[in-house]
Amino acid sequence: MLRSIAMLIISFTIFSNLQAQHLIKDVELVKTKDNIINIYQNENTGEIFRHYSNKVNLDLGLISELLDENTQEGIIWENGKKIPFAKGEHLLAARNDIILTAKHMWDVEKEESISEVRRYTIFQRSLLESEGVLHIAKKQTIIMLENGNFIITNFTDNYGTEFMIYSSNMKLLETYKPYMLGFKNIQFAENRNIIMAAVYPTKTHRENTIKLYFINSKSGRILRKKEIYDNFSTEKMFAVNDLFILYGEGWINTFTKDGKSKWDREFKEPVSVFEGDLGTYLYVVTNKKIYCLKKKNGHIKWSKKISQYYELNLSEKMESVVDITVIPLGIYSLFHGSDIGVIIGQKKGTLGKSKLRHQIILFRLDKKGELIDQTHLAKKSETVTLISENNEFKVITDNSVKTYTK
Repeated sequence: MLRSIAMLIISFTIFSNLQAQHLIKDVELVKTKDNIINIYQNENTGEIFRHYSNKVNLDLGLISELLDENTQEGIIWENGKKIPFAKGEHLLAARNDIILTAKHMWDVEKEESISEVRRYTIFQRSLLESEGVLHIAKKQTIIMLENGNFIITNFTDNYGTEFMIYSSNMKLLETYKPYMLGFKNIQFAENRNIIMAAVYPTKTHRENTIKLYFINSKSGRILRKKEIYDNFSTEKMFAVNDLFILYGEGWINTFTKDGKSKWDREFKEPVSVFEGDLGTYLYVVTNKKIYCLKKKNGHIKWSKKISQYYELNLSEKMESVVDITVIPLGIYSLFHGSDIGVIIGQKKGTLGKSKLRHQIILFRLDKKGELIDQTHLAKKSETVTLISENNEFKVITDNSVKTYTK
């Protein structure tokens, strides 16, 4: 009897070791008192840097709160090396070895506030500044693409008139003005060198249609354009291999890269999406559930409640005297899509819009949604990023970079 129990324990231990992911590298990020905004990784070199932004005390009374010079931003490498930007210079976007920044100033001739955009190249953990600068309106938004090119749009406060595609060296490639009377909504997604833009006209437009642009992200030129009936309003867009997924008003609409409508279905609040290793299923996490959808038609193969994996300790909730909400932070492909990774944490009700997340756990699931293993990632962190790399995956939080393998 004792021998049978011992064998059972040994078998269970071996099975658990086979199933669990293993921590193979744990890099402690140098501690800093700086206010960290985001963390980036150069996919080409694996280097990681943090973007910080601190308030600078200026003896100018209340007016100092209105000045850009009231902030000091920069980046910090893993080893603690810090590179500050100029006073009032803000990081706009970063992609691999390219960083775009902007500094707001007053244009005397135009009598308006503008942004001076600068481009930096990362070289041996230093920043090389490009010679040219780009001047844009202060309220314009920049979206960086995978190849270093970027989109600029003047869409703000639910209204815009144009969007432009620039090269990585800040040369204008193309300008698009979808409607003469402007648009009320515009959303972008990028998918293997193709940009999809969904543009919604203002109410003054006669026809109840929206425009879908499919654009080459390298040249900025239109590959195809399509008009469809305006029966939904896009809030989010996702890109998975050969499919664009548009979500809005409780519906998902999918389109191929050729602009063909694939399928649509009723759905609630997708947070993130990825495609399985065989290209047959889509895995989606919402605020309440995890879904496996058939890619060809959107039918649900299975769904699981998040509470099945992550249980909130009600006694702790009572003691903390704050409102606690369990929220998913992302769903990811692990080990070439053979497993599913779901990161879940807690958001505590506080004044203001705090990004701090508590009790963050990674749940590793099989293709049927069954739990394989779970790993506690951080007691609290503002930043949580998972990056899949071959047979490993890397989790970056405020204080560390941890690498796991099977």
